[in-house]
Amino acid sequence: MIDVTAIKVGTRLKLEAGVVAEVVENMDDGQWLQVRYLESPARPGDVGTVELCHAQDVVEVLSD
Repeated sequence: MIDVTAIKVGTRLKLEAGVVAEVVENMDDGQWLQVRYLESPARPGDVGTVELCHAQDVVEVLSD
């Protein structure tokens, strides 16, 4: 599991199921990030959606 406490707003992440998302808020609790979906191969309609993301769903930090 990736330590999300150091992830800053604007960081791009790869999530489960190939989703690419941008952090819009770090809840600073070590578990939750609010992200905006940039790519969602399985559910293209989710692009642009803002959701909460758990640290366990983060596969890779792409950029900040």
